[in-house]
Amino acid sequence: MVNGTACSRTSASRRFFLATLSFVLATSVGCSGSSDQPELGLVSGTVTLNGSPLSGVAVTFRPDDGRPAVGKTDSEGNYQLTYIRDTLGCKIGHNRVEIGNSEESGEVNEQEGEQEGDNVRQDPKKRANEIPARYNVRSELEADVKVGENKFNFDLKS
Repeated sequence: MVNGTACSRTSASRRFFLATLSFVLATSVGCSGSSDQPELGLVSGTVTLNGSPLSGVAVTFRPDDGRPAVGKTDSEGNYQLTYIRDTLGCKIGHNRVEIGNSEESGEVNEQEGEQEGDNVRQDPKKRANEIPARYNVRSELEADVKVGENKFNFDLKS
């Protein structure tokens, strides 16, 4: 009966080993499955208007196809793009860049600037309201995002 016990242990050990190996392989395949997230490049920079930093404005990079990446300028005009949730970056390749007030469209902002005249330009709190449409809703700005770190500074002119 000694051989029977040894055989049972070997068989049980072999089953345990195979079960463990199967589990490891199954979880490895699940973790390395393909992601629908495209390759991203890190994007940051500074936005100024007539040489002065713009704070609190939205910076949006819109790729030719796919999800846009968005950032918001700080008090010194610096921004960093976020692709989704806590994932920093932007889809690599050609992007149209829009810069404007995060709460209103550029057309409304431009109309407000025309209606209020030079008073808008003199009030630093309303600086975002004077961004011309050629930088937001009808943006002429473009950027070619590469893999790795990218720095795009935008000096807008009113």
